[in-house]
Amino acid sequence: MTCVQAVITNPFFDKPLWLPKAEGRENAYLSKNSSAEDVVIFLTVLCGMNDIDINKEPNEVVKELINADEIVLSGGIAFESQSHEILPSCCCGLEQWKEVLDAVINKKSAWLGHDPFPSIEYMDQSVRIWSNDYYGVMNVKPPTKQEQQQMFFIEYNDIELIEQLESVEADLLDFFNYALVKQLSMVNAELLDKLFLKYCEWLSLEIK
Repeated sequence: MTCVQAVITNPFFDKPLWLPKAEGRENAYLSKNSSAEDVVIFLTVLCGMNDIDINKEPNEVVKELINADEIVLSGGIAFESQSHEILPSCCCGLEQWKEVLDAVINKKSAWLGHDPFPSIEYMDQSVRIWSNDYYGVMNVKPPTKQEQQQMFFIEYNDIELIEQLESVEADLLDFFNYALVKQLSMVNAELLDKLFLKYCEWLSLEIK
């Protein structure tokens, strides 16, 4: 069985003191069922990568976020099977998640990060997500046989992959409306409404 998830990576920033602890975690998966730790990682990366002053009170932090026209969030789409997981690599951002969907729909390449370079291969009715640049498209030098032997792929039915990627939008909306709002209960309701609109703008989400 295969699936995809929205994921935040590399939470190596100072955490706002008004949030609970989230120790020993490097990734956060975003959905209705996200834990308090997932929310902490999301907010830590959001504030850290976008130079938000976390020493302010929660309402003031949210005001700064609302004033941000664009954001960057290390992460993107996690591709998973029963035995493997391929995470977005360095310089890949969750704000670009819809570019991955568009690429798969149009059978084109998509940026999934570097070192390693996850890549997409299109078959007749399936799509392979490679853990690294198996065919040497992104690297200056093609991989050696030994390097290729260390790589693996996760194979999806093409229609199912598109459907799974489309469902990421609902996961991201649910993450805000359930998990994130719960952890930001100390924030003014009007500010949360404004933050939701910015969140949808940042992540190219359609408000339904």
